[in-house]
Amino acid sequence: MDRKQIAKALVALIIVAAVFATGLFFGRTGGPGDFTVTTQYAVGAMDEEEIETLAQRLEDRAERETEAVAGQTAASAPETTPAPMPPPAPDDGRVNINTADHQALQVLPGVGPAIAQRIIDHREAHGLFRMIEEITDVSGIGPARFDNMREMITVE
Repeated sequence: MDRKQIAKALVALIIVAAVFATGLFFGRTGGPGDFTVTTQYAVGAMDEEEIETLAQRLEDRAERETEAVAGQTAASAPETTPAPMPPPAPDDGRVNINTADHQALQVLPGVGPAIAQRIIDHREAHGLFRMIEEITDVSGIGPARFDNMREMITVE
């Protein structure tokens, strides 16, 4: 080996050692091998309302993307069949979450295609809802969303 190759190898070794040492010191909290990684989404870093808001934003984004894809698919389809009519609504205009179809459920505030499907899936897996409050057992329906729809649903 000539001097240039040795110098290059030495510089590379020093760079690797510096990167490794920097990684060891940043984030180091205790003894050997003890690291702590923190993020704003760590357990306890967000209260329930912030988690609900973040979940709502993610769900809304997923619904918009689903609707965009569905719109592209519908635009490319040569002929579409009319959507089925929702089941009759209770006399007071509320949505019966035990009998409502996919479209009828989407009338509720904060319920898009994804949550409507989760309501139907939950109903099929666990049976009919006995009380309207049981809808909070469906993933994506927390206290805030339930409060928004409380007066619009029934379990007749």
